[in-house]
Amino acid sequence: MKFVELSIENLKEENKKLFDLVVKDYDFDCVIFIARGSYLIGKDLANFKDVPLLEVFASRKGGKLKKILRPFLQFIPTKLKKVLREKEFNSNVHEKNSQRSIDFNSKIWSKYKNCAKLLIVDDSVDTGYSVISVKNAVQQFFVGSEIRVAALNCFEKSKKIVNTEYYVYEDTMLKGPWSNDSKENKQYLKMYTEWHNSQE
Repeated sequence: MKFVELSIENLKEENKKLFDLVVKDYDFDCVIFIARGSYLIGKDLANFKDVPLLEVFASRKGGKLKKILRPFLQFIPTKLKKVLREKEFNSNVHEKNSQRSIDFNSKIWSKYKNCAKLLIVDDSVDTGYSVISVKNAVQQFFVGSEIRVAALNCFEKSKKIVNTEYYVYEDTMLKGPWSNDSKENKQYLKMYTEWHNSQE
């Protein structure tokens, strides 16, 4: 499996590549990013086009384990983390826990009910279960809207669950500032938290 590490600085270049792919044939009027991992991706895509940026949360059972392990991730060698990530990805744990709990601020979303061409943004579409759950929730809220999906990376196995129309990488493990073991994770979370709090 390919591996790419992205910093806050070079993430903007990758986001521009993704943006250029999208605007070739889709004139979106709102970006909805899956929090918190794809915040900077969604922010850039929204800013490049000067459209609203909204967030949505998708959580699954088993997510608590990652929170417990977070402090220890920085001490695990990168090669071992890659091996563990591949084992997790190739197992059927995500298929067993395919249900997602979707949450968003309906009061904020209601301000943009007139948006008709929505772009859901994620950092990586691994299995597709989070994105399809988000897409269904967005479709129910923005009735009659057109919805497309953009991500920096898309795994082939996700395509049987959801169509990711735009992506830069394929079948690639990404480590970005949103990753718990990134040196820039604290900085990333600070940026996200400041934005999130400004929306209230």
